[in-house]
Amino acid sequence: MEERFKIIIIEHEKSVRQGLIAVFEHHHFDVDATENAASGYEKARSGEFDLLLLDARMAEMDAAEISAGVRALHPRQVIFMLTADSDDKALVKGLTHGADDYTCVPFAYTDLVQRAKALLRRSRLQNKSPSTTQMMLADNIEIDCASLSGQGPQGQLEFTAREMRVLEYLYEYRGKTVEAHELLNQVWGYPRYLNTETRAVDVHIATLQQKLEIDSEKPQFLRRVGEGAYLLLL
Repeated sequence: MEERFKIIIIEHEKSVRQGLIAVFEHHHFDVDATENAASGYEKARSGEFDLLLLDARMAEMDAAEISAGVRALHPRQVIFMLTADSDDKALVKGLTHGADDYTCVPFAYTDLVQRAKALLRRSRLQNKSPSTTQMMLADNIEIDCASLSGQGPQGQLEFTAREMRVLEYLYEYRGKTVEAHELLNQVWGYPRYLNTETRAVDVHIATLQQKLEIDSEKPQFLRRVGEGAYLLLL
């Protein structure tokens, strides 16, 4: 029997919302949907949904506030954002406040469903076998993967589940260059044939640099290597 997932959709545009409902129900998701950000936020805070699909530009509430609020209660909640512009400041803010990924409107509904299923399956697999690894970056940054937290020269560190998985993967391959598409495949769980944009990876890396580095403009540990590749040095 095919695995079923529960999804809540918070989307203000009726045609987009109805299209999302139809395609996710067709693919055997249990769907709850609303145009009201406040009521959707309250439902999402319950933790009963596998996936939160969120419009990046809601009128009543800041999407980043919704993402951060749900993430604070449910650190491993999967959050996906919809936007009309990949350079949208609201999108970037949402990604830095806990969203796992995004897609731009207009989008191919079937591709979105494939990405959602891949992300959910990878997240369930990761959550069933949570890491207990302690990571040390030099002598002054200690990270506890299981609790999504750490301690650095600037004080207490808190990570999202996706940030931690990115960091764990880079730590496993420390000293080696890792491409963004490799991270999308291994951490997000996306099949390579989907050819997914790497912007979400870039934002997650930038957020990690801000948390780990004393000067994120001159990173000591987590560096970009050319276009779309990264290197963790210890």
